Amino acid sequence: MFSGFWGWFLVVVIVAVIFGAGRLPELKEQAQDKLKLLAQAAEKGKKELTAKIEEAKKKNTSSDEKKENDNSAE
Repeated sequence: MFSGFWGWFLVVVIVAVIFGAGRLPELKEQAQDKLKLLAQAAEKGKKELTAKIEEAKKKNTSSDEKKENDNSAE
């Protein structure tokens, strides 16, 4: 809907009218802080997911090796 320059310009103008132009820098800083927190949370989630995937791979590999050992013993 607001994908072009004029659309975003209109959004900024409306926000400036609602909140006042003096408050825009404060809103920008708050938005940046929230985006940083979001990026940190996403990175933490990615690391946890990667660790769980690696753990599952290790369990799967060890169970496959155990099955192979059982089959070779027969």
